Amino acid sequence: MKKSLLLSVVASTMIMAGGSIAPVEPVVEASAPAVSTGTFGDALKNGKFTANTRLFYMNRSFDVDGVPDAEALTAGGIMKYESGNFYGFKFGLAYYGSHSVANIFDREDGVGTSLLQSNGDDIAFLGEAYLQYNIANTMFKVGRQRLSTPLMQDHDLRLLPSVYEAAIIQNKDIPDTMVEVGYVKRYSGFVSKLSGFDDIDNKWGEDGLAYVYLKNNSIDNLTIRAQYISALSDTDTLGNTIAVEDYKYFDIKYNLPFGDKTYIKAQYGGNSYTSADDSTLIGAKIGTTLFDMVDVAVLYDQISDNSFKAVESGPMYSDWQQGYSNYEASTAVGGQIVIRPMAGLSLKFGYVDVSADEGNVRDDFTEFNFDGKYTINDYSKIRVRYSVKDQSDQSDREDRDDFRIIYYMNF
Repeated sequence: MKKSLLLSVVASTMIMAGGSIAPVEPVVEASAPAVSTGTFGDALKNGKFTANTRLFYMNRSFDVDGVPDAEALTAGGIMKYESGNFYGFKFGLAYYGSHSVANIFDREDGVGTSLLQSNGDDIAFLGEAYLQYNIANTMFKVGRQRLSTPLMQDHDLRLLPSVYEAAIIQNKDIPDTMVEVGYVKRYSGFVSKLSGFDDIDNKWGEDGLAYVYLKNNSIDNLTIRAQYISALSDTDTLGNTIAVEDYKYFDIKYNLPFGDKTYIKAQYGGNSYTSADDSTLIGAKIGTTLFDMVDVAVLYDQISDNSFKAVESGPMYSDWQQGYSNYEASTAVGGQIVIRPMAGLSLKFGYVDVSADEGNVRDDFTEFNFDGKYTINDYSKIRVRYSVKDQSDQSDREDRDDFRIIYYMNF
């Protein structure tokens, strides 16, 4: 009954939205000029209000007695104001909210959806509050903000993304190269389910994290990314030793000079542990386009010796809708196919088989994934996602199905 009601609501909203079918282009912000001839009042008047709103339904069912299904229907998103330029400076403020709709929420502890707080309360907080300064090819930004790096990014998988209290410096003086250094002390948790910020000192250490991130495109058809993150203290505020000292990642993408959009990717990562074996990640992915409407790819990932940890990200080619649990030592093989039968519509199908190394019992599963996207017009689209995750007989986790419908409206 609940699903029927939801589908009726979404369908009605789509009909009212109407309009022609056109891809939704990502917003690209140009660097602010270093000099402004206007007043601060002009900078305020030249600012921009944006609204990125969503209606999000999620149901995760568990195939074992005694484990209740997780379900939630929420609406909300991000309401943001960013000022215009004033002598290279600008600031931004954004409200983040995820609010229960029709009291559709099961499983009191909230585990399984992350659309509301763990007790079922709404999420509402000041998600972004930053000051930014641009001069020539350098950008400084401090405050609550979204990050976009391989190991520390906004993980925009639910109604809200993750955000950080951070200070970053980004420079593009070197041709075809971006270098970013940053310091992060607190963040809003996985997909901002904390309704605020926590310093996570039991994982990151009492002094937070520092990182350097590099992206280079100086060689034709080749993109290189590398990131290193270090805990600035090896103990938390209680004096306990943290588990992970650092986080390392490197990947490349090379567009091959034959075929149609044919590419090869490779990735490497790892962690240094304070009192356990270090971890290593290696992976590869090869893909191409067929008949101008079908993308195909095969992939491989292997984690060795210990669990691979990212700060907040899913950089692995094999980490999908439900994905891993502990990212423990394992080997994954899989494939994906994306079909675009008409303008504005894409249908992705994927299958991955993850086999845990001997002695590990959680990341031993297969996952089938479907991800369908339809662009309604230039300000709205709908997305349907479905995942079936089957754990092996030796795994200590339960099988589960995961179903999501998301309707987006951006202004």
